[in-house]
Amino acid sequence: MTQLPLINEKLFKQHSPVTSNTDITEFVPYIGIAQELHIANVLGEMLMSELCAQIASNTLSEVNSNLILKIAPALSFYAVYQALPFHWATIVNKGITIRESENSKGIDIKDLAQLRQWVKNDADLLKAQLVGFLSKNSIDYPLWLPENHCSPEPKFDSGFYFRD
Repeated sequence: MTQLPLINEKLFKQHSPVTSNTDITEFVPYIGIAQELHIANVLGEMLMSELCAQIASNTLSEVNSNLILKIAPALSFYAVYQALPFHWATIVNKGITIRESENSKGIDIKDLAQLRQWVKNDADLLKAQLVGFLSKNSIDYPLWLPENHCSPEPKFDSGFYFRD
């Protein structure tokens, strides 16, 4: 189910760990992926639908604007988490290549795995803060039901395995 991204490029840039001079166009597709994998289950279907409808019609209420500002940091970090492997390596017709530049040295896969873990740790903390905000302000968000958040979240790993 593809939904309208809850944050725009400006909010992504303000809240993500990427530098301000980075071309973020390659990160934009990962906002939707991160939203589906990490944020939608926290918000629940009804609140998510309300937010998307208000964003689409440009009628975002004040309380939902505040919620979007609380969603932006977690969603931005999760988007970077999802995008990092594809910024390290590229899938091309003849296989997978590691991106390198003449002016810099690329990191190895162990460094990438560590960086992803740091980004995910921060994203998880920001998501917990989002849940705390929703809990504290639950009267403002009647469509948010705590049982939506309590349902088991699918576990994703980095996809990297290192033997000791």
